[in-house]
Amino acid sequence: MGSSGLAGRLLDPACSLEGPGWLQRHLLSGEFDQLRDFSIFESNFVQVTRFGEVANKVTMGVAASSPALELPDLLLLAGPKEDRCLQLLGLFPLQFVELFVHDASRQQLKVKLCTGRAFYLQLRAPAKTRDLEFGQWVRLLYRLRFHAGQGAVPFTQEEWGDEEGDEETDGDLEERERDWRDQLGVQEARLDRRPLNSGDSDSTGPAL
Repeated sequence: MGSSGLAGRLLDPACSLEGPGWLQRHLLSGEFDQLRDFSIFESNFVQVTRFGEVANKVTMGVAASSPALELPDLLLLAGPKEDRCLQLLGLFPLQFVELFVHDASRQQLKVKLCTGRAFYLQLRAPAKTRDLEFGQWVRLLYRLRFHAGQGAVPFTQEEWGDEEGDEETDGDLEERERDWRDQLGVQEARLDRRPLNSGDSDSTGPAL
């Protein structure tokens, strides 16, 4: 299936439930020239502990670094700053990340870095669209898992009761990114760390 298939539709901002999300508009603002043309499939989440206690708010998206790619190859994480600002916290190659459906009934995903560190994200969306939006993530997840059989991104359904003690709850994504990059020597785009004030662009996006 080419980029016009399931993954391609999910990465097209025009096909999202309410148009381009806040992270997409953040990149379109021009502060990140190397990322502004990326199509992103994104959602807002709350970071939770393994048992569902809320820690902080996160926006997560996946993107393809080239229009020629059939599937996304990048994971983006962003978080709120003071005064309704958004800050891009991490840009990770998906080959070094595992995504799981942690708890479908609570619409929770698990993100695990290859260092063994993991965190849990619960979808935060309007009630009328929440099921549909989570379903989009699940379909994309399994599409990527199928592709992983050919040596691509490893995505799977989490097995219950595994990986005790791997959870992080401090919510410090910037610290995780620095630690991960230092350990892996991963080449990443150089990102301008200045947060984007939502008032500088279309402010109709969700407030984190």
